[in-house]
Amino acid sequence: MKNSKEEFNFELFDSVELEINSACNRDCGFCPRYYNRTGIRKDEAGNMVRKQMPTDKVKSVIDELIAMGFRGKIRFHRLSEPLVDKRYLGFVKYAKSKGLLVTDHTNGDVLKNDAELCKQLDGLVDEYKIGLYDYTTHKGKQKEIAFWKTQFKKTRITFSLPLEYTNIRQDSKAYYKKYKNPKILDQPCDTRLDALLIRYDGEVSLCCQDDECTFGLGNVFEKPIAEIWGSEKHKSIIDSVTKPEGRHNFELCSKCYIFSGFQDEAPSFGKRILRKAKYILMKTNDFAWKKGLVNIRIKNAINSEAEKIY
Repeated sequence: MKNSKEEFNFELFDSVELEINSACNRDCGFCPRYYNRTGIRKDEAGNMVRKQMPTDKVKSVIDELIAMGFRGKIRFHRLSEPLVDKRYLGFVKYAKSKGLLVTDHTNGDVLKNDAELCKQLDGLVDEYKIGLYDYTTHKGKQKEIAFWKTQFKKTRITFSLPLEYTNIRQDSKAYYKKYKNPKILDQPCDTRLDALLIRYDGEVSLCCQDDECTFGLGNVFEKPIAEIWGSEKHKSIIDSVTKPEGRHNFELCSKCYIFSGFQDEAPSFGKRILRKAKYILMKTNDFAWKKGLVNIRIKNAINSEAEKIY
């Protein structure tokens, strides 16, 4: 088992999503949980699955990350709401005590009804991205934003606006209802591939779309993280999907439109190349959107034409 940063012979991930539970208190049509019936998020009848990563496993994963030399950002969610787990505050404190940055995403429902918890987390959590789901007017949106700014004075807060800008993600309502240009699927994948994503049962996902862990990368309860991340299998998959038409080699990737764009060159694996790919995407997105080649964001009915492709 490779423990130290010096012994780790593969480029280290720059962030970690360590999911502490499977549940979410909402059932949003833009979320990949919506149509899931695999037993991972919902059972065959559509009932929510409620499972937790054991406390000792959460802490042992954090300890292993530290031993590897990781000192970056950690989140306690994948496709779940971390704050419905009553152990959340304890996990945040543990991660911070090890020198990690906590940058989580939340729908805010638990925090909205618990001012004391907000006080405890303010300044402890480095950053929250809070989803705003309930407003119906621009004024209502600004009111929600103002509320959260009163709750957090030390923690940096940003906001996601799925009512206005929705990513096309598989197993969501948006995926099946929205136009998708098939030409996008011939392009290299530019989804974030430099983050370690651990599901509540220990399985490792390739990317944010791989909630079913279809690539079989490994389970952190059974194998060292370094072995999973640095495996030839992991590297070969990334090498394939980041080349033109490489996504067609994998069923999941061959249907994925999230973060899609036309690039001037094919990236290969590595943080330097990934950063370059993101820069290329930024430079080409305006052209691609105008040509109808990029359709990852959809402007919805809030102060706009309903169903308009943005």
